Amino acid sequence: MNRRNKPQTEPLSQRFSRWCDTARTSLSSNASSTPNQSRSFRTFWHNLPIMHQRILMVVVPLYLLVILLPSEMFSAKQQPSAQERVEVSVSPRSLAETDVEIVTETPAEPQWKEYTVKKGDTLAQVFRVNRISMADLNALAQIEGEDKPLSRIKQGQLIRFKYDVEGKLDILQIEKGTDSVMFFRLSDGGFGRSK
Repeated sequence: MNRRNKPQTEPLSQRFSRWCDTARTSLSSNASSTPNQSRSFRTFWHNLPIMHQRILMVVVPLYLLVILLPSEMFSAKQQPSAQERVEVSVSPRSLAETDVEIVTETPAEPQWKEYTVKKGDTLAQVFRVNRISMADLNALAQIEGEDKPLSRIKQGQLIRFKYDVEGKLDILQIEKGTDSVMFFRLSDGGFGRSK
């Protein structure tokens, strides 16, 4: 019977069984294999429950694939343990004799940024324009004091900001006539005020 003429509705287990029979007959070229052996396998296969047949059709090819693949693909590169000795090359020259240029990076000096209050500006707008978090504004408002220098900003007033290396507000200075009020970040992340 030609393969093209076979209906495609044939169960998968029968197709696998036929494939196993074909493979077995082509591989067994010696005289020791008999037709009775192939019949016994076929009867064994058909006696298995359908679910077992399907599981075997998936597991057996995967098992063969894993066996045939090189073992390096599955084994991780072994790192020497703390107790193993590892060969290390050592130069006879001392560190003082080597010509190594040591470059140290100096962090960029935090810069002051100035902002002049415009007509109609609120403190929240000033903080948004200068990219300062509202959480910092809230923390500053809590320690503002009775004279309320933050709440009573006026047009033309100068506000200076100094950021730390991470870009967070470090110091806030508000000019009030000839005086100024400073707010500064504490080590705990909160703010303090100069009198």
